[in-house]
Amino acid sequence: MVRSYKWQPHDKGRHAIPQELAANEAGRTLCGIEVTAGPDKWPDEARYWPTCTECDQAWRASEGILPWPRRGHGFETPPSRHGDASSTSHGDNPTDVLALVIDTLTAQGARPETAHR
Repeated sequence: MVRSYKWQPHDKGRHAIPQELAANEAGRTLCGIEVTAGPDKWPDEARYWPTCTECDQAWRASEGILPWPRRGHGFETPPSRHGDASSTSHGDNPTDVLALVIDTLTAQGARPETAHR
């Protein structure tokens, strides 16, 4: 599966940019920041930078993936901080991974089958 976007570190955050942008080409992140694409290999410290909430939401919508955090699973959507990197905190709530997988597959058009015994 070919993805439309890739992730790039920028201004202490991880942002999504069009997949076709090559290193040193100008473009825009999904949250609207003008950037120059960097190399696909990131500096070690950038691997731990928070993901831009707006880029993440736009990327998930383009890929048909449900928003994160999932509503109804004890998580709240953090406020957007356009132009500033932000991260999603999950607090101390456990994640129901099976429910997340089912929600995502259902959003992508899968129909749950009932097991026959």
